[in-house]
Amino acid sequence: MKKIFLFAAIIFLSSCVYSHMYHFEDGDLEWMSPYEVGDMTIFETSKGTDTLYITKKDIFDKTSPFVENEGQLWDDFHAFAQYEGKFIHNSTIHDVWMRIYKDSDGSIGAHFQMGSRFCFSLIIDNNKSSKNSLSISDTIFINDDNSHYGEQGPVANDFESFKWSKKEGLIEYRLRDGTVYPNPVQGDQGTL
Repeated sequence: MKKIFLFAAIIFLSSCVYSHMYHFEDGDLEWMSPYEVGDMTIFETSKGTDTLYITKKDIFDKTSPFVENEGQLWDDFHAFAQYEGKFIHNSTIHDVWMRIYKDSDGSIGAHFQMGSRFCFSLIIDNNKSSKNSLSISDTIFINDDNSHYGEQGPVANDFESFKWSKKEGLIEYRLRDGTVYPNPVQGDQGTL
């Protein structure tokens, strides 16, 4: 009986250990440095004032090999960090969610939700190609090419596109109602 119990305990414990663990390294968490919980950022736009409010910030980079419920696959642990917040434009309140994660090939990936616009599994650190003179490793540009609207489609005043900077957070956006941040100077069509 003791042998059966011991054998069952060994099988149970071995199933509770991550096979592989991928941790953040130097500079990876810079993506989480622009905002802290409670930060409120005001954007003076082409149509008034918008507000971004950060409600939650989590970093999961465990060192223990044993499984805990952190939204991970059972056999692998991928370190991740995330922001949650609210974006307020006129009377519309949008959910904001950004997550970075360490992938098995050593790259950093990202998921975004801005309003009803979703972007999943965008690799942000091993592609040094440039778009508009900005490295993807420093600034992410989200639009119809790499994201989509949710099942319900875009909601009122939803995001057409936005740029998220590793060092500054949300730096540019265009909403479906024509609102642009930063507010373009007279005659300028904006940068998005």
